[in-house]
Amino acid sequence: MSDIACNASAKHRRHRRGRASHGSLTRLSALIAALLLIGAACGGDSTESGPGTTTTSTNTLAPTTTEDAPTTTKALSADSSTTTASPTTTTTSAQTDPTDVEIATINVLHGFPPPVSGCVEHTDNCLAPIRVDILWKYLDQQAGCPEIIALQEISPRWFEIIPEKLPALCGGEHVLLTENVGQIDQEMILTTLPVIDHARVELAGRPIWSAHWAQLDAGNSLIVDVFATHYASSAFNPPCDDSHPATSCPSYCPADGDLGSCHPFQTLDFLTNRAAENSLRVIVGDLNKQISDPRIQTLLDGGFIDTHLAANNAECPPTGGANCTAGIGGPGDLHGLDIAEQTLRSRIDFILAAPPPGCELLVDVGDADEDSTHTGLWADKPLDEPVEGLYWASDHTGVQADIGLDCR
Repeated sequence: MSDIACNASAKHRRHRRGRASHGSLTRLSALIAALLLIGAACGGDSTESGPGTTTTSTNTLAPTTTEDAPTTTKALSADSSTTTASPTTTTTSAQTDPTDVEIATINVLHGFPPPVSGCVEHTDNCLAPIRVDILWKYLDQQAGCPEIIALQEISPRWFEIIPEKLPALCGGEHVLLTENVGQIDQEMILTTLPVIDHARVELAGRPIWSAHWAQLDAGNSLIVDVFATHYASSAFNPPCDDSHPATSCPSYCPADGDLGSCHPFQTLDFLTNRAAENSLRVIVGDLNKQISDPRIQTLLDGGFIDTHLAANNAECPPTGGANCTAGIGGPGDLHGLDIAEQTLRSRIDFILAAPPPGCELLVDVGDADEDSTHTGLWADKPLDEPVEGLYWASDHTGVQADIGLDCR
């Protein structure tokens, strides 16, 4: 399932929303009810403990309603040996700052039965336990066991599997941060860093669309605020409308927008009000639009840097192929995960980073610092030999970034 600088100007303030027609409202209400019933039927849970297990947040947060624009800075990602990656960023082939942070993200494909996805019910969410094993191997051998891992499209079945298999991930040092409210599309953050705080964050379209926020201590006086999310897809992205809580949007979102166009404004507003002062702020996940879309441009205008391009990686071609992150699919019972030959069609999964004022963002290119991590894609090619018939762990590829700050 896949598609801040909060502006206080009149065009981004919503004083009144239009109402849908009776027919469209009836259809929308039926869709909302169906999605909520799916989640309610799945239930929820709550546990707490240490490394290798789960820490569940005790509160669900909503973005605040301030209309002040966040303070942002345009930063560089380079030292003396640089090449231009975009008009506002440069890159380095030598990582020198000790406060580097390794982050990976992937939309795992929840595997809910048709018509929600192409995973037939008897396949157990497209062999979800096997796919977790494949992901763990990728994260260990290809991604270098990142300190921060973000997962999207977490259904209740995954809430059973991941805690059970967490001790097998990279030596069992990751703590799982999440809040299971029984929906079919939720977020998890796994980290080896000390946790200062974390919580589920409701977005427009609640409880269907959400995020999970974590504030982490990366050492050397570096605090990292991670906002892991899955923005609205075409599966549920109606216009903002106050007639139902699931379609209501804050007043600072575009007055004529939909849920997905509101989400980046909510993200930037939340981080402006909840992130630590002078922290490295990171937005990760399946944002369901490509970089040229206003949805992503809102985040870039808010001071965030696309780490994929900052590391001199090429853009996803218009015709699809290398450097694309989404589009795996096909006929059969397993959503096309058992078909090796696939053409990825779009780049909609991101790791966006904003350094604090006075600092430059450092982006590792090609594992120049030799720490077994890089900035780019992972799990982006089929397995050489299928595992239980699977060539792919998900219908998305993974994205990772090795980043740091130079605050000299």
